[in-house]
Amino acid sequence: MPYKLYPEVSGLALPRDLSLARVPALEAIAASDAPGGSDELSLEALTRILFCADGLTRRARVGGEDYHFRAAPSAGALYPIEIYAAVATVGELEQGLYHFSPADLRLRGLRRGDWRGLIARAAAGRPSLLEARAVIVLSAIFWRSAWKYRARAYRYCFWDAGTMLANLLAAAAAEGLSTEVVTAFADPEIETLLGIDGEREGALCLVAIGGGAIAPGAEPELPPLNLETIPLSRDEVGYPDLVRMHQASRLLTPDESAEAAGAQIDSVPPPPTAWVVKPELLDASAGLSLGETILRRGSSRVFAQKAITGEELATMMAVSSGHPRCDFPPLSDTYLIVNAVDGMEPGAYYYRRQTREFELLKAANFRREAGYLCLEQPLGADCSALVCYMGDLDRALGALGNRAYRDAHLEAGLEGGRTYLAAYALGRGATGLTFYDDDTTKFFGSHAAGKSPLLMVAIGVPGSSEDKS
Repeated sequence: MPYKLYPEVSGLALPRDLSLARVPALEAIAASDAPGGSDELSLEALTRILFCADGLTRRARVGGEDYHFRAAPSAGALYPIEIYAAVATVGELEQGLYHFSPADLRLRGLRRGDWRGLIARAAAGRPSLLEARAVIVLSAIFWRSAWKYRARAYRYCFWDAGTMLANLLAAAAAEGLSTEVVTAFADPEIETLLGIDGEREGALCLVAIGGGAIAPGAEPELPPLNLETIPLSRDEVGYPDLVRMHQASRLLTPDESAEAAGAQIDSVPPPPTAWVVKPELLDASAGLSLGETILRRGSSRVFAQKAITGEELATMMAVSSGHPRCDFPPLSDTYLIVNAVDGMEPGAYYYRRQTREFELLKAANFRREAGYLCLEQPLGADCSALVCYMGDLDRALGALGNRAYRDAHLEAGLEGGRTYLAAYALGRGATGLTFYDDDTTKFFGSHAAGKSPLLMVAIGVPGSSEDKS
């Protein structure tokens, strides 16, 4: 079952006659890291944000089965992420906790009242949550992904949440709204609010949308949320390793949340190499609008082994690498295998985000190696560039605790999702890939020593089956 359905809860139909954002996608992505200027959040704007994050964009029938494709990419098109909205001040919409249903574009009311106080308390009083017009909560129903990917699905859920965040933050920026991502919260309080168990379905992150709302008053009573949902499948298998990972990275109290949010990690960039290239960036107005990009986005299944320009690659990396407004520090680095980019020698590169330079680590045609590293899939060999997000997990866990494992994969998913958007905005293709972990670290040599791959995204010129013949 690809949707979470509450059979006993009637839904509020959201506006369907929507005009999606005409702001250039590159501009919206870049603006999503900056404070917004609007204090108002209308129901139409909230609908556009929700649709851009997880709306149903098209249907297809493949092999006798119906497939529903959403606005943001998902590993295996399994869509384990659910969206809840704690609404405070959104047009005429009643205050309450809602569940977003992408299948029929409805909000289903789960609780009445203003829940920002409870949510903020769970996050150690985060001001952005208290002042938000609405707070979005992303959760994962693990079985939706684990039936295919088993315990490794845990990281995939954070990738999927990150790619959804990329769309959501860009859509909010296009509305002129500020956002802040919060991952340090007491899990039990948020789980109780949502009526989830923390094992089959777990809360992943919070997003404050808008600001300037009047602070919440007295907190409503919080009775158990005993609402029936339709079972996902007849046979559900538990993966204890996945549950243990989630339990080990939980925060149990607001005090633990405050400690996690206040932790820092020293960022020591590696010394520069001798050879760098810094292509010019395209103008932020280049390419498609955000609305057009989201409606056209897919996941490329074939690349044509053709080159993209250095300016295109540099622009994709520049707009995707900004750190969002959030409560955790940067945890990932960007490495690339360049197969065919005009103005850049084929080889392995490190992307220095502060200066927007590509540092050549070793030069050669590495198409074969790129194809091998991403589980021997032709996509890695045929793409123009394979982007590898990597992080020093031991260092991050030592500084931030076990919550850093979630944050690192969420951040990689967010950056990968922005790369997707930028690629499609420029008329190129992209697809997310998994990989051989240790071999990827080994490939990038001493420069990546101690770092683990978090996510790969292949970008390039979309091809067809004829390109492979």
